[in-house]
Amino acid sequence: MNIQGDDRSQEYQVQLDAPGPMRLFRVESETELHERMRQEALNRQPPDRIEFPTYTTQTPDLRHFVPLPSGAFEGRQFPPNSETVEPAYVCYGRLNFEQINFERYGWDLGFVTPFVSAGEFCLDVVTLPYHCFTDPCRHFDCSAGYCLPGDPVPLLIYPPGISVTGGVAEAAGVLAMMAIFP
Repeated sequence: MNIQGDDRSQEYQVQLDAPGPMRLFRVESETELHERMRQEALNRQPPDRIEFPTYTTQTPDLRHFVPLPSGAFEGRQFPPNSETVEPAYVCYGRLNFEQINFERYGWDLGFVTPFVSAGEFCLDVVTLPYHCFTDPCRHFDCSAGYCLPGDPVPLLIYPPGISVTGGVAEAAGVLAMMAIFP
């Protein structure tokens, strides 16, 4: 192939046959590749001179090229990021005297509310050993599973669950009261 330049003509050889495995799988470094390409260019007729650019990078204003640093790459150091994720529920200690209908759900029975609330409190005091030992290993309670404040919730009666440990503790409490106050 003959290429006409400004004032000189150069002849380039184009290889038309497939490369063999020795050429195809040749392992060489980048400097060896550059040197081999220079030697091939010098063996051409007329001899050609090849210059490879130095490794540079462009400045941010895109007008100048500066050489790359020769030291080891020091990765970018970002300050650690942290994010606080708050759950949609709250865990707290057990509430032995909680009145769910009045305190959590905002029910109001009018003038009867103080009497119902006082009666429920007295029942909670009498059954305190039962409530404390119903689930003795659980020292917490969570708002998960309860309705959110302001949700329409029917007025319900929440009976205590059946518990052997709670029943034994309640019986022991009754026997202790009978022994103390004969």
